[in-house]
Amino acid sequence: MDDAYTPQHETHYSYKYVGSRRILEEADLNTGGAKISGKIELLEWIQRRHEEMVNGAITATFVINGEEELIISGRHTEHVMCAKGQDVLSAGEVVFLRDGKEVYISEISNQSTGYCPKPESWSAVKIALEKIGIDYPEYFTSAYDFRFCYKCESINLIKDGIFECLVCDSELDLEWNFEKQ
Repeated sequence: MDDAYTPQHETHYSYKYVGSRRILEEADLNTGGAKISGKIELLEWIQRRHEEMVNGAITATFVINGEEELIISGRHTEHVMCAKGQDVLSAGEVVFLRDGKEVYISEISNQSTGYCPKPESWSAVKIALEKIGIDYPEYFTSAYDFRFCYKCESINLIKDGIFECLVCDSELDLEWNFEKQ
């Protein structure tokens, strides 16, 4: 398998899909998410999904494509579908808060077991969000580390700094290791 990520420029990496093959095979890669270039497009997307709002908030799946653009889909959409199967610079979940005609990001994470982006992928997220012109946190409000288990071939979300496979109890690499799959 090719490297799971490759350098784009100094601080950005391109992440390949490393998640479940079953999800990839079942995913409709033709639809993709909505490219958000500005606040008006974001407000229109939110309006179309108003039934998903809870207390003025809506959670979405996001990816940052190779052009440093924000692509979003409904919360339960797989990241690989949102990205149309393409490599990404980051991926995760985002919570938008809407107050009248204003919208901002209250929470954002790199939680994607399909792409397993490093927390350092924030730099690409920041560039994409700056283009849109909305307020956002200065960093991932929840940042996760992922590791691949060579023994049982599972994807692990590292919790409490414990590098042990949750499936088979094997020791996991201390460094991000999806390029070695």
